[in-house]
Amino acid sequence: MFESRRKKLFASAIALGLVFCLAASPTLNSPEVVNASANVKRAPGNFVENLFEAANELFASLHEHSFEGRSSSEYLHTIDAYNQVIRFGAEPNLAADSVYKIAELKLELASANGDYALYQQAVDAFRKVISVYPGSSLVGSALITIAQIYEENFQDLNGAADAYRRIVDYFPNSVMAREARAVLARLDRQIGRAGSAADVIAPLNGSQTEGRALLSNVRNFSGPDYARVVLDLSQEIKFTAKRIGANRLAVDLGSAAIGQQLAGRRFIIGESSLLKHITVAGAAGELRVEIEVEKLAEYSTFLLADPDRLVIDLHSTAQPREYGDSERPRVSLHAAAEARGGAHERGMTRNRVFMGTPIFSLPEIGDPIVVNASNSDSASHSQPNSHEAPVVGPAQQPTANQTHGIKLIIIDPGHGGHDTGTIGAGGLQEKDLVLDVARRLRAYIKRSHPEIEVLLTRESDRFIALEERTAIANSRHADLFISIHANASPSKAASGVETFFVTPDRAAKADLKNAARSASATSNEVAAANQATTAAAHSTASSGSEKQETTVTTTVSAGNRVTDSRELARYIQAGLVRGVGSQAQSSQVNRGVKHAPFAVLLGSAMPSVLAEVSFVSNPKDEAMLQTGLFRERIAASLYAGLNAFLKKNTPAEAAAKK
Repeated sequence: MFESRRKKLFASAIALGLVFCLAASPTLNSPEVVNASANVKRAPGNFVENLFEAANELFASLHEHSFEGRSSSEYLHTIDAYNQVIRFGAEPNLAADSVYKIAELKLELASANGDYALYQQAVDAFRKVISVYPGSSLVGSALITIAQIYEENFQDLNGAADAYRRIVDYFPNSVMAREARAVLARLDRQIGRAGSAADVIAPLNGSQTEGRALLSNVRNFSGPDYARVVLDLSQEIKFTAKRIGANRLAVDLGSAAIGQQLAGRRFIIGESSLLKHITVAGAAGELRVEIEVEKLAEYSTFLLADPDRLVIDLHSTAQPREYGDSERPRVSLHAAAEARGGAHERGMTRNRVFMGTPIFSLPEIGDPIVVNASNSDSASHSQPNSHEAPVVGPAQQPTANQTHGIKLIIIDPGHGGHDTGTIGAGGLQEKDLVLDVARRLRAYIKRSHPEIEVLLTRESDRFIALEERTAIANSRHADLFISIHANASPSKAASGVETFFVTPDRAAKADLKNAARSASATSNEVAAANQATTAAAHSTASSGSEKQETTVTTTVSAGNRVTDSRELARYIQAGLVRGVGSQAQSSQVNRGVKHAPFAVLLGSAMPSVLAEVSFVSNPKDEAMLQTGLFRERIAASLYAGLNAFLKKNTPAEAAAKK
């Protein structure tokens, strides 16, 4: 259906522009935003408006599908359609809107592909809105987006400071300017501490980079005693990591070279952070990244694909480890390094990669699952704290001080912002569904366990990188991490619930490779996870006053407690099967508890699970998921499994087992 509609839209756009195309000689997919020349004869107003409407239809059609279901060619066709509007002399408002839409599309493409050249093209397009159409109502949004790209995506200290200063210059008396000044104060403090020296020092010899993997960006997420550094790469690399002294880590990137856009950059480092400094230096083939922290007890590294990046986790204290059934040493995993491509092809089944045999035996949930009917009258709640505490039955009364040390739970609503997740035939977007369910789940936990702090990785419709979600949980010392998603399949009949956890050390290397070769994901997060490439973990051990570095064989999720993750997954799955299934027989299908290398779970230092709560691609399920009652039941079911897990781990329960 989408293909036929898209062809009609393309046909209409082509028909409208055919007469002019030869004369204008537009270049499809040009990276530049074309401005109307004074020498170009302005086309009739209704024609340009029709071109703009056709471009808007392409834009809307593109966004009817999930983020990972859109192809680059469709993005570029839509960009070119807006360029046509500009070429034929659109009046300023239409032209400004077209340039802004081009900037938005390139920003989405950059996020999908990890292409930092596209990020820069998006910035350039936003700047054209500001410079060419200064009277446009879109100038403020363009200024803010540029500042956010420099601060969050590039993490460029000087670039972000300059961008926020422009906001203050343009709108000095606005609320926007007041917020910009607050950010500027923080950035200026770092500029004052760091001086003027660049963090990236590299020869700008283009011939040295030809044919080599490029380091295109360096990102970091840090807390007081944990830091995550992500090195964005143009292709897979071989690397080595070693400790230098007591508080530095050196990562040698083999034959890689520094991307030109990274040269001379200074990185944003948070205040009161374990992370102190990152430097990048060396000619092509001798590239080294040095990471300085306040104190380094251990670190772990792993590669991810689609897009390629190297993730480095650093801890100031040793993390608890669990080796499962055997204490014998294990070789580091090199999981499916050759698996590439196909992750974003439309129509491929999601979540087909898991390792080993699914677990179908589930624990009993003794307490009744009580759904708060007062919260089920609406399918969504726009405010983060819009839920009142649910009415809880006698079996679910608060159990303060009996959570066996659980103080903080992080709930991760998947996707967000431009990453819609799965979109059902009825228009339901996964990102909206899971955010609503996450808020409802938080309300259940807070009502019955007021002693537990509950945080969401996102409180609104915003995009958060996969690596940042895990970093949020690690830096806040979360005790549990629960990521909520909804499933999808080409088969509309597919249904049921399933829950995942990470145990790459329990599968043979060959099994991992075979699993990744069969990767067929459609989710941005599943794609990144299922193509996890190389995993290697390292730690440092302290013996008296002498610190000794040792390479340990452990899981890719250094510190992840495997047994607890598996048990949490089993209880969550039991709650979903029982609670959701009581209202929807199709969703009662127990698809099992599975272990798979989801990127959002890799590197977590606490028991972590990912729950797929229903199939948005199933029309019957989607219809129920549109209702507040069914969402409330999902949240109550998740809570029932979580609560049973907490009760199982209370001191009284633990003592009874001995």
